Amino acid sequence: MGMKRLCSVVFSLFLSSVAAQQEASFSHYMFNHQAINAAYVGARNTANFTSVLRSQWAGIEGAPLTQTLSYNTALNESQLGYGFNIVNDKIGPISSTSFDVDAAYHLIINQQGHRLALGLKFSVMNYFLDTSKIMTSQPNDAAFFLDTDRTIVPNIGFGAYYYTPSFYLGFAVPRMLAHADFRLEPHYYLMGGGLLRFSERFMLKPSLLLKKVNRIAGYDLTVMAIYNSRVWGGFQLRNNFNRTTFQTFAGTRSSVLLGIHLGRSISLGYAYGIPATLSIPGFNGSTHEVFLRYDIVKVIQGYLRSPRFF
Repeated sequence: MGMKRLCSVVFSLFLSSVAAQQEASFSHYMFNHQAINAAYVGARNTANFTSVLRSQWAGIEGAPLTQTLSYNTALNESQLGYGFNIVNDKIGPISSTSFDVDAAYHLIINQQGHRLALGLKFSVMNYFLDTSKIMTSQPNDAAFFLDTDRTIVPNIGFGAYYYTPSFYLGFAVPRMLAHADFRLEPHYYLMGGGLLRFSERFMLKPSLLLKKVNRIAGYDLTVMAIYNSRVWGGFQLRNNFNRTTFQTFAGTRSSVLLGIHLGRSISLGYAYGIPATLSIPGFNGSTHEVFLRYDIVKVIQGYLRSPRFF
C-alpha cells in the first residue's frame, strides 16, 4: 500500500471516527491519569516521570504513533500538586504536539487517606495537516482540506479525582474549548478502579475508563493481576460506538498487558494490542505500547516511601 493511498485511507478514518483520534488513547491509562485528569497531579505524593510510547497498525507507513512524557509532584508536602504533560500524536498527514501545565488542590476528607482533588489543565496544541500527503480521486477535493493547515490552539481543562489507598474515581474534561476548523471537540472522561487484595502476595487491579465526545462514546475495561507487589499481567477490552445507534466502528479490540516494578523507583510495562479483523488488504492491526515510570522516592522518618499502584 503506497504512502499517499494509506494517508488518504487514514485521513478518511480520522474524519469518520473523530473520537478515536483527537485525544491520544493509551492502554496504560491506569498508570498515567495525568494525561486525562489534571486533578491527579500530586495524588501519589511522590515526584515521578512517566513516558508512554504507542505504535498502532505496526509495519504500515504513516500509521498512528503517539509519544507522551509527564511529570508531577506534590508541592513541599502540601495539599497542592503540579506538573506538566507533553503529547506528540501523528496519524498519516495529521500531527499534533500539545504541552499541558497541570495544577491541583487536594482536600483531606478523613484520616484514613481519603482525598478529593480538583485540578485545572492549561494547554497549547500545535496542530498541523500536511496536505501534500493526501491523494484523492478528485483533485483538490474540498472535503479533505481545511481552511488552514497549521495552527496553535490554546485550551483549558478541568478534573476531579477522589481517591483512597485502594480506590479511585475521577471525572475530567481535558480540553473544554472546541475548534471547528480542526474538528476538535471536548472529550468527557469518567474513570474508576481499585485494588482487591486476596492474600499478602496476590491482588487484582480492575480499571474502567468511559469516554464521550459529540455522538461517539467508548470504554476501556482492564483487569490486571499483581503478584508480590512487583509483577503484573492483565487483559483489556476496548470499543467505540455511536451513542445514538450503538453501532461500533471497529468491533471490540483487546490487549494483553505485562509489567514489573524494578526496585523502588522504576516501573516498566508493555501492552500488545491483538489485531482486529479489518477490510483493508495488507493491513496489520496490531498495536505495541511501552510504559516507563521513574519515581523519585523519598526517605521519610527512616524508611522509604513505597509507590502506590495508581
